[in-house]
Amino acid sequence: MKALLVIYNSAIESMVIECMKECGLESYTKFPRIHGAGKSAGPRFDTHVWPGLNNALFIVAPEENIPEMLDKIRALKERHLKEGVKAFVLPVEDSV
Repeated sequence: MKALLVIYNSAIESMVIECMKECGLESYTKFPRIHGAGKSAGPRFDTHVWPGLNNALFIVAPEENIPEMLDKIRALKERHLKEGVKAFVLPVEDSV
């Protein structure tokens, strides 16, 4: 098992969810309305100076599902450079 943390502009949430569905991933934990700043997308702090919000999905899945999801995230990132999307793969050593 691996964990995938996907952080993305809330404006492209439907596209991120579609990527998950296409990969057969259905279970996730969503962290809504998170603030942050990235190199390419800039800050998002939900203020009049820095508008916008990010969301994050924490997905635990079989290791074989992860490469396809990463490919889809890379393609999404290329199509929407200014929106911002990032994915991190983490090991899952145990779960209850």
